[in-house]
Amino acid sequence: MSGTETEEQRMIRQAVRDIASDYDWDYWKSHIENKEFPEEYWSALAEDGWLGVTIPEEYGGAGMGMLEMSIIIEELSRSGGQGGIIFVLTPVFGGISIERHGTEEQKEEYLPAIASGDLRFCMGLTEAGAGINTLNIDTHAERVSGPGGDSERAGGHEGDEFVIDGQKTWISGVENADEMLLVARTSEFDRSNPTHGVSLFLVPEPAEQDAITLTPLDVELPWFETQYQVDIDGLRVHEDRILGTEDGGLYLLWDTLNTERIAGAASAVGGGLRAIDLAVEYAGDREVFGQPIGAHQAIQHPLADAYARLMCAREMTYTASRKWDEGEDAGMESNVAKLVSSEAATRAADRAIQTHGGNGFTSDYEVFDIWQNMRLTQTAPVPNEMVRNYIAEHTLGLPRSY
Repeated sequence: MSGTETEEQRMIRQAVRDIASDYDWDYWKSHIENKEFPEEYWSALAEDGWLGVTIPEEYGGAGMGMLEMSIIIEELSRSGGQGGIIFVLTPVFGGISIERHGTEEQKEEYLPAIASGDLRFCMGLTEAGAGINTLNIDTHAERVSGPGGDSERAGGHEGDEFVIDGQKTWISGVENADEMLLVARTSEFDRSNPTHGVSLFLVPEPAEQDAITLTPLDVELPWFETQYQVDIDGLRVHEDRILGTEDGGLYLLWDTLNTERIAGAASAVGGGLRAIDLAVEYAGDREVFGQPIGAHQAIQHPLADAYARLMCAREMTYTASRKWDEGEDAGMESNVAKLVSSEAATRAADRAIQTHGGNGFTSDYEVFDIWQNMRLTQTAPVPNEMVRNYIAEHTLGLPRSY
């Protein structure tokens, strides 16, 4: 990092690196093969307080900012395995969302449990018919008068519960989640007020709900969790479990998605640096024609270029983090960080594979798995094409293209 890094931030970087070093590639391969949550790793992060990095101290957290979270995610990702990506679901979707938009009761209930590692989150957002157009989601929540009662729209009395129906897809971590942050429409779409009508619900134990059916999706990614189609049929949720206000969840969601982009960028930077580290180690050890292959510019220059791009992506990620911490609009920086980090990380992993030659495609080496996960970052959580659309429209002032 640049010279502006504080002593505290350097200590955070080293402390997290020390934790992650105890969990090698064999540990992660075992959990990937067995689709097993890395309990020991998660507990170690919780014991040192890193899961609550942005949670205020009065709720058991460290009271730090998005910059510190980015440093943690980057170091976890650079240390190997999937420690960086694991951070997004709970500390971001759970911790940041509730800390910024929850009631006092919700903060007291959820934040200490997130900081201690006792509570895990997943996010129920994506739908097959809507794609990235959240305004077009079909999952809907109908307010009802009581258990089995009529809805207000059907002539009953206004009640304190909602019945939710719909279908979500590409949902990660639901099998390990204690809570789902579920996005549903609570009012019909109105073109005159398009951002109105979406609400965020906190759904307990989603995998245990009788009204929720999980269907695994066949995804060729080296990941310890499964992607699911989530079918929701008659799920009852009390109004106290709305995050923010009824019909006012869209702006809250966008606020959270900015931090998701920053966290994803930090994970990509760390993953790309991991690929470079492995390539440099291999190039220094592998000898052909009497000298290490790393002595040749054909190996050196592509790795140097990839590293330079990652350093630029890292600085943009930190810039986005600082702006968010200072309460400024970080939309442009968050999107740019996501764009450049995903492409730089994929390129770095590609160059690492090439450095390894045929070994780069074997399970004995980590680099091909890194490439698969880094390539995903160009598509999820938002495609890079849509990021470019955002920059063109909102920063360059060009006409909307979609």
